[in-house]
Amino acid sequence: MKKLLFRSPPVYKVRSMVPTISRLSLRTAGIILLSFYLFAGVIYSFALPTEGRFSDEKEYLQLSGNLLHGRGYSMDGVHPTAMRPPGYPLFLTAIEAMGGGMVAMRIVQYFLFAGTVLLVYRLCPKENRCGGLLIVTGVVMLYPVLFYASSSLYPQTLGAFLFMLALNLMLAPARGFILNVLTGLTFGALVLVIPLLSLTMIVVLATAWALKIIRWHDCLLILVGSALLVGVWTARNVVVFDRFVPFSSNSGENLLIGNCENTIPYGGAGNIDRTHYAHEAEALGMDEFEEDHYFEQAAIAWVKQHPRRAFILYLKKAANYFNVYNAYAPGTYSEVSPWKQIVMGVSYVILLALLAWRLAEIKRFPLSPREKLFLLVYFLSAFTMAIFVTRIRYRLPYDYLIIAVIAMHLSRRLRLWLEPTPAGSTKSI
Repeated sequence: MKKLLFRSPPVYKVRSMVPTISRLSLRTAGIILLSFYLFAGVIYSFALPTEGRFSDEKEYLQLSGNLLHGRGYSMDGVHPTAMRPPGYPLFLTAIEAMGGGMVAMRIVQYFLFAGTVLLVYRLCPKENRCGGLLIVTGVVMLYPVLFYASSSLYPQTLGAFLFMLALNLMLAPARGFILNVLTGLTFGALVLVIPLLSLTMIVVLATAWALKIIRWHDCLLILVGSALLVGVWTARNVVVFDRFVPFSSNSGENLLIGNCENTIPYGGAGNIDRTHYAHEAEALGMDEFEEDHYFEQAAIAWVKQHPRRAFILYLKKAANYFNVYNAYAPGTYSEVSPWKQIVMGVSYVILLALLAWRLAEIKRFPLSPREKLFLLVYFLSAFTMAIFVTRIRYRLPYDYLIIAVIAMHLSRRLRLWLEPTPAGSTKSI
């Protein structure tokens, strides 16, 4: 009885000067910050020129315009093509069909950008959402290349949104037939926007299964769902061209850009000389499919003839995935000025430093299966992308994966700071 009467009260760790901050106020602050960032994107959309700044942008706009006003999916408005995957041109066509021009296209992309931030926030488990949206938005703001990329009519912004949406659907609990097929359709749409992410989809599903996040029959249904959507485009190519073209007729060219005697590990299509291959294909009167097959065989032949050089080049391209600098075509120097490259490089180093901090605390906070999935997919993607070409722009959809890992860790830390815990006890976070 005496022991009960005189038992010492529990001792709590005291955090002096800790402000009283509710989860609601943190969520509100996150919504406000993301809204301001979205508003800045809308203003920036009006400030930019009303024409395409890069050659790829002009091609996408050409395809979109011909889809709406020409004779179908065509570069010249006359002859059908499969030169580019259809996902992104269809996206631009939908905006143009509703009366939108360049400004509207950019504004829609900034809404997709904001939606991607929300999806990254949703990737964080509920126990790691303390200040989640505020933290995710803050980390994204530390990496301004994502904001800049959203102003360009490249498929990476739409691809990042679909990638994060597919991951959210794949990680949703209580999986069933409909959810698996929906996940697969989202992955299929992603592949038709950025075909290289078909390899990433395989990596994601294999890694998630190995980590026991999803079951093998879930993976199978997701693959079937993705194949359904890709199959529609493939069927179109069979009917129109009498050829099996699942994605596009420029994969051979991309393979050659990344695997020839003139390939630069940190270069792209604009500064890798492959003119003699193009001249030979033209001299032989090849159509786009024959030319693409010729480019593919030329790349494979070069790799076979120079296996050691090709392997070293492959490793350099994989390392370039994490690079802070890329070479650009001379015509784009005004858009990729030295100060922009410095900002891009420094911000990526900051991102990697935050990731290194998370990994340095791995003993205290072991990696969750979700964090393992994101990190494995991020680093393994360097090796799948290196089969072709690695570029900073191509890496951007993957960068959201490490942003999610960083946000989860910052949320843990914020929770520890805001919520006192009894002395001598540990909280599972």
